Amino acid sequence: MNELASNLTEERDLLLKALAEGEQRYLAALEPIGEPIASLRPNDTSWSILECAEHVATAEGQMLRMWQKMAVPGTTSREKDELIRENIKSRNRKSQAPDPSRPKGRFATLAEAREKFVANRRVTVQALHEMNEDLRTKTVPHPLAGMVDGYQLFLIMALHPARHAEQVEETAARLTRAAAETT
Repeated sequence: MNELASNLTEERDLLLKALAEGEQRYLAALEPIGEPIASLRPNDTSWSILECAEHVATAEGQMLRMWQKMAVPGTTSREKDELIRENIKSRNRKSQAPDPSRPKGRFATLAEAREKFVANRRVTVQALHEMNEDLRTKTVPHPLAGMVDGYQLFLIMALHPARHAEQVEETAARLTRAAAETT
């Protein structure tokens, strides 16, 4: 195998591992959440866990479709990889979700949202497995990260659910504290 093919395989394998880890982390956060609590908001300005799950499921599908329909030849700085990792990890930096991925009541239950996320993640993983191109040679405009190359877009997709796993856990803890205070 030549050096380019080896690098492509290595990068794809790293992304596949990150996608699996992000999925596991997110699903573990959702696991203890019961349906009654999933629809509750801790306050007027926060999303419920169901709304968060809707956003994660929707964004997953939208980002893959964005890649499939809008990717054009180009490159970005690899330094952006680390910026993406840092920005997604930090829950101190709040971002407004793009309108198409904002919660709109697409799912009646947390179970439905979870199933849609898992189905969308399977499509993402399959698409990545089937790609025979260098993800670094195409770019796409991401609504929050700006212009990203394919590797960076799939990295965002891998890390995005883990960011929201923390949000789910924070929301569940706030709701549990509020319930304990009223009893």
